[in-house]
Amino acid sequence: MVKIKSRGWLKDTLKEACRLGIYDVGETVEDLSRRLRIEKEKILKLNSNENLFIPEDFLKKIILEAVEEMDPRIYPRGEKQELIGALARHLKVPSNRIMVGTGSDQLIDLISRAFLKDGDMAITIDPTFSMYGRCVMIQGAQLIKTPLNEDFSLNVERILDSAGDGAKLLFLCSPNNPTANQFRREDVAALIEEFNGVVVVDEAYVEFSNGSIIDLTGRSENLIVLRTFSKAFGLAGLRLGYAISNEEITSVLSERLQMPYSVTLTALKTGRKILERIDVVENAIAELRRAREKMIKRLNDLEGIEAFDSQTNFVLIRAERDSKLIYESLLKRGVIIRNIGRVLHFENCLRVTVPPEEMMDRLIMEMENVLNE
Repeated sequence: MVKIKSRGWLKDTLKEACRLGIYDVGETVEDLSRRLRIEKEKILKLNSNENLFIPEDFLKKIILEAVEEMDPRIYPRGEKQELIGALARHLKVPSNRIMVGTGSDQLIDLISRAFLKDGDMAITIDPTFSMYGRCVMIQGAQLIKTPLNEDFSLNVERILDSAGDGAKLLFLCSPNNPTANQFRREDVAALIEEFNGVVVVDEAYVEFSNGSIIDLTGRSENLIVLRTFSKAFGLAGLRLGYAISNEEITSVLSERLQMPYSVTLTALKTGRKILERIDVVENAIAELRRAREKMIKRLNDLEGIEAFDSQTNFVLIRAERDSKLIYESLLKRGVIIRNIGRVLHFENCLRVTVPPEEMMDRLIMEMENVLNE
């Protein structure tokens, strides 16, 4: 008689993993198109902080050029160093302090695996990007969330008190998602100086803001700055990110802990090529900034809506009415935004990607119609 093995540990492991929940990407264009029975082109997608100002045809041309130059049968070789060299020239940072990854998310996961083990403690702010907490929990570590001040600024003393002597990682998103503000340089510098562990500053939206702290990486032993090609460069679908730190941290993360060939050949080549056309990216950023100021004003002109200032490519708004009802009403009209709910003491918050003017006209019209229902 064959004895049936007990695999209780497997069920326990899967049950534990389910504590993470499922990452919510929000309503998709395809699903909403089918539900409303309208063409996908009529759906206005403004829920994922994507950059709609980079011309789609320009990006497709760059990608096609990259594909034509590559042999997909061959693993990436020198292409990673070519991209790192191009980034080094763009950022004016030595190439041995830069590493690339499959989007910032993969780098957040890598950093969490490098510095955390079961029972360790990490700290972040609240509210902020959910991926930090997800990666910390995967490691079996404890996450401490420290609320921002009521004006969305950092409370340096509270963060350091919460961290104590035991926290190994501190995640900061600056400019922050979903509050859209950039933290004061002196506050971030104080945390880098006083925090006992590694400080990870996620600058995914920094190109839309007033400045970076990359210059601090050269003289800080505990600072990692994350960047991405998903936002300002408009390459969200290619999954390409990079990190800047000191030489020692960069070497260990990229040469010892990161899996080989972790970034696709297509992404590596496209990233290098788009850096050669940085003028197109810079023009798109300037156009987006102008549109952002116009959008904030137009939203604030709507009765029952308050739009907060922004240093990103999205705007956080607060409604006097139930934000879930506004979100659902807009969906019925083919407009997808993000329902955030409560942000600190602000109820009924929503997040909206900054769109080009024609899309913005429709957004404001549909928002006005919903508010007047």
